[in-house]
Amino acid sequence: MASMSRADESLDNLLDRIQHTYEQTKALSADFVQVATLTTLNREQASAGRVYIQKPYAIRWEYTQPDSQTILYKDDLLRIYTPKRKQVLQSEIKTDDRTNVALLFLAGIGTLKDAFTVTSLPSTESQIRRLRLVPRSPQAGFTELHLAVNQQSAFIESLTIYDYIGNRTHIRFAALQTHPSLPADTFDLTLPSDTEVISQPAMSQGR
Repeated sequence: MASMSRADESLDNLLDRIQHTYEQTKALSADFVQVATLTTLNREQASAGRVYIQKPYAIRWEYTQPDSQTILYKDDLLRIYTPKRKQVLQSEIKTDDRTNVALLFLAGIGTLKDAFTVTSLPSTESQIRRLRLVPRSPQAGFTELHLAVNQQSAFIESLTIYDYIGNRTHIRFAALQTHPSLPADTFDLTLPSDTEVISQPAMSQGR
């Protein structure tokens, strides 16, 4: 391994390094820009914010543009709070729920090799490896996931999710920071008293 350049690194070794990196990282935060391409409507929706991840199993997507929205996963509960609507949607997600396998991996649950069939994609950037991940479970909430991985750090720099009707969601991360831990209130959700809470039996996507 020491004599092997990152460009020549085997796919199997790279997956092990990605897995190890995320398992050993106790907490991280990053800015993100998201572009959702809705092919059925022939339009794009752009948004941005910051994501916070804390092991074990907590993740918060804080959208600040174009509108405020919080997507919070903690203690097997996924909540999507939209202040403008004065509404929060919530759904229970078990750790063996494969419809949310991408979300669960980022939150520290599951392994890439177990959850996906992985192949390499062409890359024009020397420090970036691009991967195509097809979920093994037919219950997954998407058809495939493309990752751009920094070969030095083994962190994911961007991901693209493709759904069953041809829509895709591209998320690029920047200003990534690792932390020993994040403040506990990072994963609290304080709701105004007039917020409507809607519970759903299953929910595969938020924004």
